[in-house]
Amino acid sequence: MRRQEHSKSGARVGGLFYRRKVLLALIQTFGGRLAKIDLQKLLFLFTRCQDSPSYDFVPYKYGCFSFQCAADKTTLTKYKLIEAADDWVVRGAKNYLQTLTADDQKRMTEAKRKYGRLRGTKLVKFVYLQYPYFARKSEIARSLLTADEFKTVTDSVYAQKDARLFTIGYEGKSLEEYLNQLIKKNVKVVCDVRRNPLSMKFGFSKNQLKSAVEGLGMAYVHLPQLGIESSKRRNLQTPKDYESLFREYERESLPKQIQSLQQIVDLVRGQKRVALTCFEASAESCHRGRVAKALRLMKGWTYPTEHI
Repeated sequence: MRRQEHSKSGARVGGLFYRRKVLLALIQTFGGRLAKIDLQKLLFLFTRCQDSPSYDFVPYKYGCFSFQCAADKTTLTKYKLIEAADDWVVRGAKNYLQTLTADDQKRMTEAKRKYGRLRGTKLVKFVYLQYPYFARKSEIARSLLTADEFKTVTDSVYAQKDARLFTIGYEGKSLEEYLNQLIKKNVKVVCDVRRNPLSMKFGFSKNQLKSAVEGLGMAYVHLPQLGIESSKRRNLQTPKDYESLFREYERESLPKQIQSLQQIVDLVRGQKRVALTCFEASAESCHRGRVAKALRLMKGWTYPTEHI
C-alpha cells in the first residue's frame, strides 16, 4: 500500500527506452526524414497494430497526438540521436529497426507497405476517416473532410451534459490514457486536490498537467488546501494505516475547508462536469474519496458522483 508512482514508459533496453527505439526505427523505415505531423500520424497507425502500444494518443489540434512522443523527441534531440528542422531526421548509421522485437519488425515493415505513400493532408485525412474519435478536436478537420465525412467526426463526440462529479487517479495510467478518460466523460474542469502536485510520472506535475488539460479545452484548478501534508503520509503500509489517516483528515482537516468545498460546488453548478484528481487508482484508497463524501453532505448538493 505504499504510495509509489511507477512509470508506464517501458523497459530501458541498451541505454534507450524501447519506445524511443520504436520512434527512431519508424523515422528510418519511412525514409529517414518525417515532418512533425506525418511522424505523429504514422506512429499512431503503427501503434494500432501493437498488442501493447508503445505510445498512447489523444485527440488534439491536428488529430491524434502523443505528449510522450513529443517529449521523447526533445530528449532524443538532446542526445543528438535526431535533429529537428522542418522535418525530424535520425542521426548516425545505426539501424534501429533491428533493435525491435521480431513482431515489431514485421509490424513496422507492414506499416511501411500500407502507408508508405501517404504524407501530408492525404495521411491526415486517412487517419481522420479511419479513427474519427481522434479528429474531434482538430482545427483542420472541417476543411479537409466533406460534410458527410465530418459528420462521422461529430458523431464520435460524447454528449453527456448532466451535472456530475467525477473522481480520477492517474496511478498506472499514461498521461494520454488519463486524458482520454476525461474526454470520454465530457469533463469540463479538473480539480487537482494534491497538496504538492509534483510527480515522477511524465505529464502529472502541475505545469505539465495544466498545459495538457487546457490544451484539450478543459479548465485546471489546483486546490492544495484540500491535500494531505506529505509528513502525514510517511510510514503508510497497510489499509488500516490509510483508514486511520483518512479518518483524521475527515475529522480535523475537511471541516476547515468549507470555502474550498463550496468552490467545487459552484464549479459543478456552473460547469456541470467536474473531476477531482489525485494519484491513487482507487478512490477508496485516496483522500479524494473523502472530499467527494464531504461534498455530498454540503447543503443543496444533489449531483451524482462517479469514480473513473
